[in-house]
Amino acid sequence: MNEELKSKLYTLIKSIEDSLNDIRKNGRKARELKKAVQNSRNIVTQVLEQQLGGVSLEEQINISEIPDDDWLITAKHIIDYIDDPFVPINAYETYFFQLFNYIISTDRKTLLDNMMYSLNKMKDESVSNYTNLVTYFSRFPLWGTFDPENGDLTTFELRAKILKYHIYDYLWLYRKTEDYISKRTLAAILMNWLDLQCDALAVVKSIFRDYWEPDIFPDNKNDVLVDLGAYLGDSIADYIAVYGEGYKKIYAYEISNETYNQLCANIQAEGWHDVEARHKGAGPRKSKMYVKDNAADLSANSLEANGDSTHEVEIVRVDDDVPEIPTFIKMDIEGAEQGALLGCEKMIRKHIPKLAICIYHGYEDSWKIPSMIYDMNPDYKFYIRHNGGNLIPTEFVLLCKP
Repeated sequence: MNEELKSKLYTLIKSIEDSLNDIRKNGRKARELKKAVQNSRNIVTQVLEQQLGGVSLEEQINISEIPDDDWLITAKHIIDYIDDPFVPINAYETYFFQLFNYIISTDRKTLLDNMMYSLNKMKDESVSNYTNLVTYFSRFPLWGTFDPENGDLTTFELRAKILKYHIYDYLWLYRKTEDYISKRTLAAILMNWLDLQCDALAVVKSIFRDYWEPDIFPDNKNDVLVDLGAYLGDSIADYIAVYGEGYKKIYAYEISNETYNQLCANIQAEGWHDVEARHKGAGPRKSKMYVKDNAADLSANSLEANGDSTHEVEIVRVDDDVPEIPTFIKMDIEGAEQGALLGCEKMIRKHIPKLAICIYHGYEDSWKIPSMIYDMNPDYKFYIRHNGGNLIPTEFVLLCKP
């Protein structure tokens, strides 16, 4: 793509961003602005299709169905792809590109049908795996409900949708990761979503403790760690077990009354130096929210806008709440990661702290959180590690370092 055309596309994309911001701020002339946004989207889409050789992005990724804010990110990633086409150089890259080409050439209904074929095959071969998979989504509904015996296929429908809409975004992420462990991990996650493959996840499972990868983060000398989702202090215990006590300070955030109290007790019992527990949640703005208890596991408690006043918790922007410059921010906060990132944007842009951000609490997180971070600071290097089980890809984390 020549530079003049690329500049015109980015100018048009910027006008769409500005219009969307105007709609959000005051809604004035919303109808006219929305019509202008749609017209501009159509123009950009047509140019992208021409640059891709006359393909239909509607057939490839159902582009007209992608919400405006997500469309902006995807359009930029397609421009990157046009500007620098992906040419596989080894078997692992060829495998991922075959996956990419399969998804862009397969409609969502067929993707869903193939998922159901794999599920029925699992049921025939291992009733226990089938039962465990179905039960998991009833206990932890972050990924949508799932009751195939009664026709509820919501989580598979969401998988088909996210794969179809955002396969260009996953190709962008694949190319941005720094090592082949990350690339193979991403491929294994997507293949599991696609046809319930378990073996690939087993191969890429990290040998290290969650978040703390010494190949990526060798030490904690003088670290100021912000631990969002500290729970009972288990991640702090692992951090100290891996790196020792060379850190400077730890700010440990926990939203639930019961777990916060136990966190404080554990900090005192373990004698960890300079660990400050904070009974707060993290978000894009200062507010109040309510803790939603998860009956299956207290570590899966989440936040909601309304609830019992006894479960009220203060929400803060980390940019405003931490009195010194963090060198490391870890997030495992049950789907609140995107909002919390927005509350760390100033620090991420200016100081480039190390990051360990869970990207598995919603299908969208897996592509959108890396895109958000890159937009805040493109100087980061990206890694992906998987610490969960093989049946369902959970416990995978995006690790970022300057």
